Amino acid sequence: MIYQFHNMIPGLVFQDGNVFLDLSNTEKMKDFQAYRGELELRSTHLLPSGIPVRREFIEGFYALKQELEAIRLNVWGVKGEVTGPITEAYSITILPRRNKVIHEDDIFDVVLKTTCEVASWISSKIIETTRKVVGKGGLPIFFVDEPLLPLVLREYDIEVVREALERVLRKVKCRRGVHVCDDPASVIDMMLELEVDYFSFDLRRYPKTLEMADKERLKQHIEEGRGLAFGVTPNTPESIMDEETLYMAHRGKVNIEELLPTSQKIAETVINGLEAMRGRLNVEELAMNSLITPQCGFRSFTVPNPEEGERLVKILLERQEAAAQIIRKKYRFNEK
Repeated sequence: MIYQFHNMIPGLVFQDGNVFLDLSNTEKMKDFQAYRGELELRSTHLLPSGIPVRREFIEGFYALKQELEAIRLNVWGVKGEVTGPITEAYSITILPRRNKVIHEDDIFDVVLKTTCEVASWISSKIIETTRKVVGKGGLPIFFVDEPLLPLVLREYDIEVVREALERVLRKVKCRRGVHVCDDPASVIDMMLELEVDYFSFDLRRYPKTLEMADKERLKQHIEEGRGLAFGVTPNTPESIMDEETLYMAHRGKVNIEELLPTSQKIAETVINGLEAMRGRLNVEELAMNSLITPQCGFRSFTVPNPEEGERLVKILLERQEAAAQIIRKKYRFNEK
């Protein structure tokens, strides 16, 4: 994920699960500076906006596009994402100095501008695909994925972070969201100040997040027709079983499908979170403008093997959609 959307930066390498920016010799520095100059031309509109991501790094998008065009599934929109500049810059180590990019202003600016250009390109593809498979009434959505944001804000200036996110979001011409992992209550107020249509967080692990948000900001967010993306569908085997059961699952001695939450259970997690705010917010309006999603990505769902993990993920997504139908029925969306 860290290398996926920024691999075009000269000197960026993925090694042993870590990402490094190798500026250890003159030639590498020259390539990096040339790329930096190209970014400057793009930011001043002297070059076209948008840097394409090589297909090998977003093959899933092309597979989805092909599936949607071939089968004409009943969908109402398409969602895409990019790794955010804060998580990216916090995760890259510069060689040979061993500093993090986020602490080097000039190099952080390159990561930020790259994110802006990649976000512009991917979001345009999401819009194009949505219009092609759904029509003009379709809903393209683009998320800036910042899983490390709560961690970074413990040691980094909030205004710099806010400005960086705003610059990326301005490059997105469809509905926009920001996703974080862990401790969403520490950043939800800042998210609500941004012009985002969805703040995506793990409701399953952090059910009290809404209750801890600034009520006036949340109320204004809802009144402006914006919502949340509730992460309620388990995304890892560890989230649905203890260590002993997980060990048995690896050995094929557990029927994991029996451990998956029902659609009703997934729906109840969202409904309980919404109803806890009744009397303080327009719960129906918030529900209508929101999404339900996995807690995070499904990459780790490979138990007892990748093939079986993929089958289980499909079941979870089907149950997630059925849960959405339960929520729609409860709040009578179809009657409005």
